[in-house]
Amino acid sequence: MEEMKYRPQLRHANIDYSHGTFFVTIQAAFNKTIFGAVVGTKSELNVLGEAVAESLRTLGDRYPGTEVIEFVVMPNHLHAILRIAQRQDNRKHQLGYVIGRFKGWIAKVYRDLRAAGRAVNVGTTPWQRDYWERLVTSEEKLQAYRRYIQLNPKKWASDRFGPMTSYALGNIALLNRRFVGFVASQGVCASELRPRLLWRRKAGAEARLGVAGAEARHPEVGESRGNGAGAEARHPNYDLHPEVVVSTFTSAQERAVLGKLLMRGRRFVRIHPGGIPPREVLEPAVVRACELGSGLLISPVPSGTGLNKQRAMLCNEYVLKQASEVWAGSITPGGSIASLVKALGAWGAGAEARHPDVGGVASEEGAGAEARPGVAGTEARHPDAGGVATNTNCYLSFVNNGGNEDL
Repeated sequence: MEEMKYRPQLRHANIDYSHGTFFVTIQAAFNKTIFGAVVGTKSELNVLGEAVAESLRTLGDRYPGTEVIEFVVMPNHLHAILRIAQRQDNRKHQLGYVIGRFKGWIAKVYRDLRAAGRAVNVGTTPWQRDYWERLVTSEEKLQAYRRYIQLNPKKWASDRFGPMTSYALGNIALLNRRFVGFVASQGVCASELRPRLLWRRKAGAEARLGVAGAEARHPEVGESRGNGAGAEARHPNYDLHPEVVVSTFTSAQERAVLGKLLMRGRRFVRIHPGGIPPREVLEPAVVRACELGSGLLISPVPSGTGLNKQRAMLCNEYVLKQASEVWAGSITPGGSIASLVKALGAWGAGAEARHPDVGGVASEEGAGAEARPGVAGTEARHPDAGGVATNTNCYLSFVNNGGNEDL
């Protein structure tokens, strides 16, 4: 995986980091699998992973007033809930101080293990720069975060930072943002593109963890929390459009949407089912977007693996499951995407294990709205889904109006 350098970004100005309860995510360098592996439903840690876990267990002993309420160490990242008591000797950014010391200690352990040939060599540090955090504001949120952490190993196969991101190029911090998915079938002209909303999760929806057949979701946020490794270069539309559009961008209509996103400097995550092509093969505009921090390319397989139908289906399933809002272009009746949308219709209606911060834009219509027929009359639709994207609340409406901005 290739990580690009971005300018650091300050943490949220309105949050007091001297004390409080925080849900924290820290990623391994280059998103590499260096802490162990998930076997069955358990995260089996190697010697470095065990050192990380032990350091978290004893963090409160080294930093009085700090409590690790819950944590999990995954193969390429960790989640933890840290509670920092209000004390006179706390620093202004006590959270960052504690995390920085923790990361520094593990970096020393890593270098010793690497020198002894007992750790995967990912460079001078095992960590991606900085960290992602979320202030925990209620007991309900706290319990939801705890359940999310507890279920994380069981949901590894469909985790947003899981196997689908084994190989990446660009701004990995985009995975922390709210996803807007887009799918369209092959063999349909780009000129016929008329995006339709398939489903949209409700804002403030209650987390429902442990539902059979559903996966825990990684936090999706509407604004950056200062992840230095992913501080995106500013574009005039940056703050107006915090969402990230995710798609394989394979079909003609999907590529048309990608072209619009590139033209406007919007954020996107592109999934390559057959491996990420070499830089010299990629479109220059895509490479540039990755360098600026507005683009991320991910793949479950190495470059040059080649495309197959099953993997393409898995990538489209990732799009549909990870997005808070799903849009579609033309979908061929009876085709693979139509089958996926139909199968995931109940999931889209809210029967999934949800991360406590997943909500998304509120639907235009009430919870009791009658289900509508899907695109091409084949897909199961979310009961709250709207119709063709024509109003100012529709993120992809700029595709419909000949290139005019949607805001």
